[in-house]
Amino acid sequence: MQTFTSRRNLYGKLSNDSSSANLSVGDTLMNAFEKKISKKFNFLEASLYASTVASQQFYELPKNFGKLKTITVTIGSTKYQPILITSREQWDNLNATTSITSNIPEYCFIFDKQIGFYPKPSSATTNAIYLQYHKNLKDLSIADYTTGMIVSIANGGTAVVGSGTTWTVKMAGMFIQFTDSTTANTGDGEWYEIESVESATTLTLKVPYQGLSISAGSGAYTIGQVSLLPEDIQILPVFQALVAYFASIKPDTAKLSVYKGLAKEMEDSMMENYGSSLISPVCSTEDFELKNPNNYLQPTS
Repeated sequence: MQTFTSRRNLYGKLSNDSSSANLSVGDTLMNAFEKKISKKFNFLEASLYASTVASQQFYELPKNFGKLKTITVTIGSTKYQPILITSREQWDNLNATTSITSNIPEYCFIFDKQIGFYPKPSSATTNAIYLQYHKNLKDLSIADYTTGMIVSIANGGTAVVGSGTTWTVKMAGMFIQFTDSTTANTGDGEWYEIESVESATTLTLKVPYQGLSISAGSGAYTIGQVSLLPEDIQILPVFQALVAYFASIKPDTAKLSVYKGLAKEMEDSMMENYGSSLISPVCSTEDFELKNPNNYLQPTS
């Protein structure tokens, strides 16, 4: 996993300039490239369920809402797909008469992190809104936290107890790594997402811990803000930032060529592994020919 701290340190080392000014430039470049990468693929899609309210036209969208993929409103057992309007003028023309209501949505419109439906829902009966959207990435900006130690966590458990720690509720959604070691009462070196933080010394993991149990331990750990890109391509923004660095900030033809090649190789791998939303292998249509079963029927006696 690449955290904010590990990513910027790698950029500083590979650019041979770890000054705070250059690291800040690298942070900006890497965050920008990461957002550009994410818009091309489906691994940052999310969904939202909500319910209609009588006479309420607009509904809040998630803070990380980026771009609408699909939307349906289910009434009874029937799903309706309202048409997305992208022009404010068209939306205003539709709503010139505000008295029209119906439970069947014909159009929808996105404005100021809200989605509106036309006509307005007419009855108190709630109908299910389901939308699928592309998430916006949040800039990585929070340094790793390593203060204190891990006292206990059970194999298969999610409750973590620390000592000398000052964990905060804002660490929820970040990732924690229990440092791997050959000694007893240490972690497995894997990263786990933090579901919630209950106190300065207790937190809960989103999925169960898979390493050996830690009891009365004093193990090291790292809590980091981690990129939402798939783990195997989290280093790509570093390579792309280095391309920009050696092309303009500190021109170096040889190093520019090296990092261009590394970035291109990883981009090709990313396209191969994540260029389709399908996760199961399929045969190429070029190698597949539909056979007529009638040509292969055997006569019966």
